[in-house]
Order: sequence, then structure tokens, then C-alpha cells
Amino acid sequence: MNNIYPTKLVRKLTGSSLNQLKYWVRINLISPERMGKSSFYSFKDIVKLRVLVSLKRRGLSLQKVREGIRNLSAMLPDDEPLSRLIIYTDGVDMIVVEKGKYFSAITRQHYFRFDTEQIGAEVVRLQNYDGSLVKRSGPLAGGKKVTAFPLG
Repeated sequence: MNNIYPTKLVRKLTGSSLNQLKYWVRINLISPERMGKSSFYSFKDIVKLRVLVSLKRRGLSLQKVREGIRNLSAMLPDDEPLSRLIIYTDGVDMIVVEKGKYFSAITRQHYFRFDTEQIGAEVVRLQNYDGSLVKRSGPLAGGKKVTAFPLG
């Protein structure tokens, strides 16, 4: 029995309550080792619990967390993939970043990412480099300036 951690330590590390842990064990979200009346958790269990607690605190329902974890386990080759992923939530979806690719763990929808600040900086750089790219400039409401470029 190497690298196992007692419930008291796991609760402190994850911020979960004893009742939460018992419930998550009962619904098979986690499976700690039992020794007598005591439960002991692996490092992977702790990672999974921290993700779970974090997502729940940010408003994602337990049902969606379970579905996301189940889908991740099916989609990715590892038995416990959560330790190597970056996971975000807006309280509705569970967005996962793996190797620079973004997808929903709940719907399995893939997303692309682009940096609008970088695009804006490139627009300014090109405007300064070649003023002929500017077709029309004018003020917007609120004093902001808009610039339109030719499409062809």
C-alpha cells in the first residue's frame, strides 16, 4: 500500500466534506481503498476530487461533471486522464484543453481558439505599415474609431 492518503488529509486537500466523499464513493465517481472502517485515496483520486470540487464551485452540476468524466474516460486513452488536462467551466459546460485542442467533455463538441488581441495588434501593425489598406475610418458611438478594409 504505497502512496495512499487518509480521508482527513484528502478532505483538507480537496475542500470536500465527509458526506460528499461518501456520496461520490456510493455513486462510483471515486473508489478509495478500504482498510477496516477507514478509506484511503490515491493521488489520482485527489486530482479527480479537486477537479470535481472546483467545477461544482463554479456552478457545474454534478450530473454534468459525471457525464464529462465518463466521456473523458471513453475518449482518451488513459484510465485517469484528468491529471493531464486543463478543464474550464462557465457553469454550463466542461471545456477541456488537451494538447492545444479544445472540446466539450459533455457534448464532445470541438472548438477552435483564436486570439482577438493578436488579430487587433496585427491590424494596427498592417495599418501603420501600409496606409493604403485603410478604406474608410470614422468615429463610432462612445468615441471609438472603426476602420473598414477592402475584402478583395
